[in-house]
Amino acid sequence: MLKKTGTTKSLPRLPSTPGLADIHAYLQRALEHRGTTIEICWTPMDGLSEYSLSIECSPRGGDAEWRMYAGSGSRSQLLWNYVSCDVLLVYNLVCSSCGDGFNSVSTPAEPISDTWRESGSGQDTYYRLEALNAPKQEPLTPTQENAALLMPKPTSALTGDLAHVQMPTLLQSILMAQMNGRLKIVSNNRGAEVYFKDGIPVHSFTNDTVGEESIFEILTWKEGDFSFEAKVTTDARTIRQNLDSLLLQGMQLIDNATYLRNSGLRPETLVSRKYQNLSEKEFESMVASGAPIPMTFQKKFYRSIDDGKPVQHLLEKLRLPRSQWIPLMCNMMRCDLITLSQGTGAAKSVRPALEPKSIDKRAIQNVMMSLRRPETGLFTYPAFLYFLEQEYFRGYRSASPISVVVFQMRMASGNLDPVREPLPLAAVSEAVRRISRVKRHVDMMAHYETFDYALLLPNTKTSGAAVFANRIMKTLTASPLLPGMDMDKLSFAFGIASIPEDFLDLSLLLSAAEVAKNAAMNSPSPIVLYKDIK
Repeated sequence: MLKKTGTTKSLPRLPSTPGLADIHAYLQRALEHRGTTIEICWTPMDGLSEYSLSIECSPRGGDAEWRMYAGSGSRSQLLWNYVSCDVLLVYNLVCSSCGDGFNSVSTPAEPISDTWRESGSGQDTYYRLEALNAPKQEPLTPTQENAALLMPKPTSALTGDLAHVQMPTLLQSILMAQMNGRLKIVSNNRGAEVYFKDGIPVHSFTNDTVGEESIFEILTWKEGDFSFEAKVTTDARTIRQNLDSLLLQGMQLIDNATYLRNSGLRPETLVSRKYQNLSEKEFESMVASGAPIPMTFQKKFYRSIDDGKPVQHLLEKLRLPRSQWIPLMCNMMRCDLITLSQGTGAAKSVRPALEPKSIDKRAIQNVMMSLRRPETGLFTYPAFLYFLEQEYFRGYRSASPISVVVFQMRMASGNLDPVREPLPLAAVSEAVRRISRVKRHVDMMAHYETFDYALLLPNTKTSGAAVFANRIMKTLTASPLLPGMDMDKLSFAFGIASIPEDFLDLSLLLSAAEVAKNAAMNSPSPIVLYKDIK
C-alpha cells in the first residue's frame, strides 16, 4: 500500500461489500478523528479477491480522502482515490470496483411485470444487493398503478432514506452509474416511480402528476424511503429533457415557491390586480424586468385574476401545473402587479386591517443601476466586493457556504502562443443574457477588475459551483454569440474557490479563485477548482 501520514486504525473485517450505512458511519468516524486513517477490509461474495477502503480527513479541514485497494499486504494495488464527502458517489465507486454493479451487460433487461424477492441478508445498511431468481408478479392494471405506489416494496438493488441522501444527489448518482431500472419513493403517504435507461430518466409519475412535472414534485421531498429495482423497464416515455435541465428548473421552482411562501401566499390568500386600467404597453413594460416568460402567458394569467378571490379559485380556474403557475405568480409579485391580502373569517380580528405599503420600484432600480456598468448591465467590481462582504457576514452567522467563480471570456488567435482578446461588447451582452437565464435569483454576476467576470453564489459548495460553471459553458457554446462568430476561437477559463472549503478569509478566497482561473487557462479543462490544484 501507499504510505499514509498519521496513525491508521483498522476496523474488523466485513463479511461482504460495505453498504451505504457502513460507509456513512466510517466517514463520521473519520471526521471525528481527523488525521487518523480509517481502514476497512472485506471479501466480496465471489470469495476470489480482497479489497480495502481507507478514509482520512485532514486536521486542517476539507473533504475526506478515500482510497480503495485490491489485494492485501505488499501485493495491494491502488484502484482509485477520491476526495469528497458524498457517500453515495463513493458507494457507487466501491460497487463498480468490486464488480457488484447494479446491472449486468450480458443479462437482458427484465420486463416491468417482474419483481424481486427478499434477499434475507440481514445487513443493516441503507443499500442492499439484490437476490436473484425472483418469482413473477402479475402486471399492474391502470387502476392499480397509483395504489401500488404506497404498497410495501420488495427488497431492491438500492434502498435508502431521503433524510440521508438528497433527491438531486440520488438522481445524479444514478445517472453517473448509468443504471437501468425503477426508482420507487414513498414519502408521507405520497408515492412516486421513476424509470431509468442508462441512468437517464425516461418516465415518471406520482399520485397526481406525470412526466417532468412529477420530477419537479419529488425534488421537494425531504423525507421518505426510496428503493431502486434493477432491470425493471417500461415502454412509456414521458420525460424529454435531460436531467441537468430538470434539476436546474426544479431548483428554480423551489426558490420561487419559497419566495411565495415567505411572501404570505396561501391557498386561501386573496389576490387582486394592483392597477385596474393598465394598458398592454404599460403591462409589457412592467414585466420586462421579470423572468423571461412568454408574454401571452403572462397576459392571460393577469386577465384571469378575479379581484378579491382566493388563490385557490384562480388555480382551479386556470388548471396550470406548478411549474407554470408558480413562476407566473412570482413575476406578478416581483413586478408589483398584484396585491395579496388575508381573508377575514366570521370573527373579527383584534388587529387593525393593514394597507399594503407602497414600494417605489423606480427608486430601487435607480440605486441598482448606479452600481452597474451601463454598457453591459453587470455590477461593477466595487459593487461586487461590497455584496461579497455582506454575503460573507451572512454566511458566517448562518454557517452556510459561499462560492466565487472568477472567469474569462475571450477570443483566442494563434496556435503556439495564442493571444486572448476581449469579446466584442455585443457578444458580452448576449453572454450576459444567456447566463442570466440559467442563474438563480440570488446569484450575482459582476465585472471582475478590468476584463474578467465573477459570479457570487450564496449557499453553494465548490461541487455545486462546478456544476453551474458547466451549465454556463453549455449555454454559451450552444450557438454563436454573434452571427458569423467562429465558435472554435472562443476561449473560457473558470476558477472556483469556496468558504469554508478552501479558506475562511475573504481576501484569500479571491486570490484562490484567480489562481484557479489562471490554471484553467493552461489546463485541458476550462474549469478548475482551487482545491484540485496540486
